[in-house]
Amino acid sequence: MARRPATEAQKKAARRQIQKAAASFYAEHGAAAVSARAVAQRAGVSVGKIYAHFGSLQGLMQSLWMEPIEAINVKLWEMAAEITDPVQRLRALLNAYVEIAVTRPQLFRGAFLFVRPETMPRPDREPLDGAPFASLLISTIGEGQALGVLKEGDPRKLAQIVWAGVHGCLALPVNLDRLDFIEPEGLAAQMIDILLRDLSA
Repeated sequence: MARRPATEAQKKAARRQIQKAAASFYAEHGAAAVSARAVAQRAGVSVGKIYAHFGSLQGLMQSLWMEPIEAINVKLWEMAAEITDPVQRLRALLNAYVEIAVTRPQLFRGAFLFVRPETMPRPDREPLDGAPFASLLISTIGEGQALGVLKEGDPRKLAQIVWAGVHGCLALPVNLDRLDFIEPEGLAAQMIDILLRDLSA
């Protein structure tokens, strides 16, 4: 008798089982040790199941962060839509980024501090505007420039500078934890003040 095809609920449960195994293995051993075979063994499934559900090992690892990040992006868009002042909106967006790092450290490290192992293929580069958070920064800076409250310059370049500045405050204490940095949240708050002062027209 032919096997019945899996229901959507069963497929979803299988995806979550594999994702849970991948997340725990990554947390214990780091990105360099992650392999399809290791994840499959921990999840109790075949390697083929990983490729059937995620297309590739890279697709699996990205899914760990992208699904919750997509939900956060929706909230950021909603928040941004309620703030008419572009300077205050820019501050709120950067503060929200810091809040993700502080309140959801595992998600932040996976989504924004993930270092691609050499064993994983290099992904195709996408336009900066395609990243929802970057798109919000770019549009907010452009609006502030149009109103004359933010200084002139390429909004895409300025968005990268702002994002990189805040991100560095959050990443350095993690990557160089042997050094006595002040708390990342306080470091990032000071950086946001400096960046917004510098961007003001």
